Amino acid sequence: MIRKAKKEDCPELYDLIHEIFVDMELPLLDLLDPDVLKAAVVRAMQEDVYRFSYRNGLVYEENGEILGCCFGYPGAIESIIDAALRTAFKEMHVPAPSLFPDSETFAGEWYLDSIVTKQAARGKGVAHQLLQALPTLASAAGETVIGLNCEKDNLQAKKLYEKVGFRTVSERILSGHVYDHMQWDFTYN
Repeated sequence: MIRKAKKEDCPELYDLIHEIFVDMELPLLDLLDPDVLKAAVVRAMQEDVYRFSYRNGLVYEENGEILGCCFGYPGAIESIIDAALRTAFKEMHVPAPSLFPDSETFAGEWYLDSIVTKQAARGKGVAHQLLQALPTLASAAGETVIGLNCEKDNLQAKKLYEKVGFRTVSERILSGHVYDHMQWDFTYN
């Protein structure tokens, strides 16, 4: 079952998205104690406006277990999307640089920031079902195009995105890695 994320899901959802942080080799991972980083991100996740806010998340749950999740937001608000994390760091008296210093999205698109499936549930259609549910979130935000970044050499993910309807429209460099920026105009599907 796919459902909206809840505040109480945040610690478990952090554990899932942390895999993405590791894959992206984010510099902040080397600068902060893992427990401090988790506490700050979970705190921010429980706010209304944040990149990984529970309000921006969908969860795939089966038999009470969260098997996957995704987070996104309108591209037009990218400049403010991480304010909650900066506030959490400040309140915790932790000097920390930005978690995501690079621009990732474009105005005029609802941006799929992150999608991840638990290791044991991969290949079982969880990500595909989460992707299929995205037009509801994008439409609610007034957008008809969904954008995302897919690492160039992640051919399996790119194939999944293309199957849903995404097409490569440009290239981005994020944390020193080359990504294809892909978009899906779901009004044509």
